[in-house]
Amino acid sequence: MALLTRSPYRCPGDGSVIHHACAGLLTYWERPVEEHVARTSLGDTYVLTTGPATAPPIVVLAGGDLPAAGLRLLAEQFGEHHRVVLVDVPGLPGASAGSRPDSRIHSVYGHWLVEVLDALGVERVPVIGLGWSASVAAAVEDPDRIEKLVIAAPLGLVPRVRWNRALIPGLQWRNEPNFENTERYLRALAGCDYRPDEQTLRWSCRVGAYCTSLTNMPRIDRAVLRRWRGRPVEVVVGSKDPLVQVDALNKLAADMGAHFVALPEVGHLLAVETPAALASMAAAASVTEN
Repeated sequence: MALLTRSPYRCPGDGSVIHHACAGLLTYWERPVEEHVARTSLGDTYVLTTGPATAPPIVVLAGGDLPAAGLRLLAEQFGEHHRVVLVDVPGLPGASAGSRPDSRIHSVYGHWLVEVLDALGVERVPVIGLGWSASVAAAVEDPDRIEKLVIAAPLGLVPRVRWNRALIPGLQWRNEPNFENTERYLRALAGCDYRPDEQTLRWSCRVGAYCTSLTNMPRIDRAVLRRWRGRPVEVVVGSKDPLVQVDALNKLAADMGAHFVALPEVGHLLAVETPAALASMAAAASVTEN
């Protein structure tokens, strides 16, 4: 097992502030939710579920921009047709354990995801991987456990855009994460006419103040991604995403044999900008084309 020495937090004790912020996000939910903790090799993993207990499950891996408790708009799109299981990945800002693998990161995370599916008691399930969690989902140790994979606004698959419209606002947000700088940064990340709501704004202020940057996370190996050829995979990105090289991602999707979708006029924050479109891709019946 790799050493668990990397932390998403700037200082000791910052994790408790972020965990408290996650609890605060739950006050905005109108639908009933259940909180669980799965014991895994990466430590405690926070799991939030909503929807009918007898409905087919869909697993959503929170990806760093918002934690499981902040994905209310996405969860609501599934209505009563699915049991939505929202998971905070250890080592990313959220309510799970703070340490992430120091080496063999995708191999370790791939094993962790199987542990989570075992803890949930599901044999085969659709999975959405958001942001940094897209590579976690793609690295799953046993791809047969995933009925359909949706990779959304992925980071860690292709090189980031080095000079982009969110760069300067992001530096200002990191240096002084007040409401004004945080809103400016979120609007730079998003597509046209996006304005963050209060809970997203407050959460992102805390991430800027208490969490380290994730820009140095390693990219996933192409060989791992090629395992998905012949399996149901959607690669989804906003056409206005300032962080992702959209053309490079399109080519990668083709190499994976995946269906590529670029949502028009949408930026990086798919779960809050266009939650209905994202949910429909995961909920759609899997079609195998061989």
